[in-house]
Amino acid sequence: MEASVEEPMQTKEPKNARRIRYAKQCFIVLTAGLVSISSGMIQLWPNVLASHLVESNTTIFGNEISFLPWQLDLVASVTQIGSLVGFLTAGYLVSRVGRRWSLVITAIPGVFGALLITLAVNNYMIIIGRFLDGITNGMMNVALFIYAAEISDPKIRGSMCMLSHILMQSGGLMAIALGVIMSWYYVALICGCILVVHCLLVPTLKESPSFLAIKNRDDEALDILRKLRGSYADVKEELAYLHQQNQNNSKRKGFGVLLKKEHLKKIALMSGIFFVHNFCGTQILRVNATRQLQGLGLDLDQKLTTILVIVLFFLGNFFMTIVLDKLGRRRCFFASLTLVAVSYITLASFMISTGNNGTGPVPVESAINETESSGFNATLTEGVSESPASSSMPVGEWLPLLCLMVAGFGHAMGIGPLVWVLSPEMFPTNIRSQGTGICTMIGSLQTFAVLQLYSLMSTSLTPAGLYLFFAGVSIFGIIFIYFFLKETSGSRVG
Repeated sequence: MEASVEEPMQTKEPKNARRIRYAKQCFIVLTAGLVSISSGMIQLWPNVLASHLVESNTTIFGNEISFLPWQLDLVASVTQIGSLVGFLTAGYLVSRVGRRWSLVITAIPGVFGALLITLAVNNYMIIIGRFLDGITNGMMNVALFIYAAEISDPKIRGSMCMLSHILMQSGGLMAIALGVIMSWYYVALICGCILVVHCLLVPTLKESPSFLAIKNRDDEALDILRKLRGSYADVKEELAYLHQQNQNNSKRKGFGVLLKKEHLKKIALMSGIFFVHNFCGTQILRVNATRQLQGLGLDLDQKLTTILVIVLFFLGNFFMTIVLDKLGRRRCFFASLTLVAVSYITLASFMISTGNNGTGPVPVESAINETESSGFNATLTEGVSESPASSSMPVGEWLPLLCLMVAGFGHAMGIGPLVWVLSPEMFPTNIRSQGTGICTMIGSLQTFAVLQLYSLMSTSLTPAGLYLFFAGVSIFGIIFIYFFLKETSGSRVG
């Protein structure tokens, strides 16, 4: 009789029930990930500033401001310094106050940063505001991805983590689109308002069962697991698994446990993947798309072309969300880096073959004159655009844009977001916040370096040489991941 009573628990979960559960998990992650929209706006906001400084360099109060090229680099890169503070702070908060309340605290520095940028009367206020925005970004990258990884079923964990990246790309696209119709300070204000809404919604969510388990709040953890996993899952077995995965490190707390050889190897692996992520051009294309398009001298609307590049980032994230848990992490990495390498090699080869190595980042003070100048574009379109019989866009206009768009798609379908998906999967629950924090801190230092050195690298290597450098790093990344990264798709997060 007992066997017949327990038998339904062993049957396969109906598809409709599983879909409802997945939908609930998706809703939780989307609500927690509202901060990602603001994070995307923060990251791509320098594109809005760069385009508006060309047209009108006034603040909300009407006074004029100006930036040198290295100062524009700093506007983009200073968020990474703020992220370092955010990573370390989040590593402590996530393990102490929990995932949910850490997500609330995450938004607070960004609110003040957005307000400071909105009311800025000089470039220093903007830079300080961007630093505060960076703290929010850093905390979010730790707290949100840990929360999403622990809430989700193993079979859809990658896709659930990718939802936050879709929201992030949506936020970046929103910032660029809003920049077409309003000034940079209003875009910053909207970003701050989204963070306020985030702070009001997140407290309504449930705490992560993994966090409750390591705090020995088993009754609460079981209750949440039943709601997340459904009646067909053995939630007691999952709770026991969580305890088992963390008991090996129970005698050592905090960052000290990361000194174990097995964890140091994981940190070294993630540091290498972050290096590929940063130095294959991922962050430079996202944050400085407008300046790259200016440097190419395309005779096209720069706001429109920037939107096109960012749209491909969004589509790449959406595509990877669908295929990530089916193809696995490694295959997505390989496809991503191959697209990136081919795109940049094609772009660099075209620039070299036409005798044009570009002009590098366009200084803001001279951008208006360079935009009005048609000498560069005339060289590329000579004998084509002047022909009344030709109505097609010259190859010198569409090919560089197409290469950047394909590169954007390549970045977004693998090497761009996957570093954030992998980090929480590498460490057990009781040190996940510290391990993820260390990895993302190392990645943030690299991002700061590559963004701050953008103008120097573009000038010293020439834009064509810089694109070849990105392609070379992408090829190195394929080899590195092939030999050192094991597949984590579908594995349980303990």
